[in-house]
Amino acid sequence: MIKVLICDLDGSLMNPSSGLYVKEEVKEKLIEIQKKGIQIVLNSARVFQGVHPLALQIQMDQFGGYVISSNGAHVYDVKKQKTVFEYPIDKSLCTKLWNITLNHHLAPGYTQPEYAVCHQYTHGYQLDSFNCQIEYKVVDEPFYNGSICKFSVSDTKEKMDLYFDDCKREMEQYDVLAIRSTPYMADVICSSVDKFKTCNRLLQELNISWQEVSSIGDGLSDVDCIKASKLGVTLENGKKECKEVADMIVPSCYEDGCIEWLNFILKGSL
Repeated sequence: MIKVLICDLDGSLMNPSSGLYVKEEVKEKLIEIQKKGIQIVLNSARVFQGVHPLALQIQMDQFGGYVISSNGAHVYDVKKQKTVFEYPIDKSLCTKLWNITLNHHLAPGYTQPEYAVCHQYTHGYQLDSFNCQIEYKVVDEPFYNGSICKFSVSDTKEKMDLYFDDCKREMEQYDVLAIRSTPYMADVICSSVDKFKTCNRLLQELNISWQEVSSIGDGLSDVDCIKASKLGVTLENGKKECKEVADMIVPSCYEDGCIEWLNFILKGSL
């Protein structure tokens, strides 16, 4: 009955901020699932450069499947090696967001196809560079070379706690959604975009219903996918909102709880 698995990464398939790749046992399970004809969709807040290497690790370039990155702003067909659709941020809007962030004493940044740009190389951007293996260029003024899938706000936890809420309120006057993804970082995308809406559009284009989907996730951005799926799964480390709508709760990501879910799918228990 299950044709597609929708997989959040950090806090679900892997420990948060743990690099580019899943553990060997998780990798083997995901490959085995694809051999059974079940398609994988990797659905992450990370930028594309932080998800694509994992897609290659689990051989999605051979089996097919999709990478959804930047909280739904970009969708990529791994086998065909092409963008399916995307929701970029307009360059003039990006400049406004840059100035708003500076006015609130925080460090702006944004991601382009080849590299990322930031005003200050904060701890949040350092973690992003490590997790996604993406180069950051530190600049005084924004410049653009390609589409912008995600804008970012970063600084120390103390400064984010102090200034981000006001920054968020001003930004969201411009039809964007600002999501604090870590203590050091917030992601800003078009307000019409989120993980669920993008998954819903992709499934419609593939002619697959949510009754043929199982999803796993741990964060607020995963709740709607978990709720809509035939088998919605979260972990012990998941937000309470995820647990309220999940059909299955597995051990935490720190105990590789996703393996329990993957084994359940492999057994065809539905």
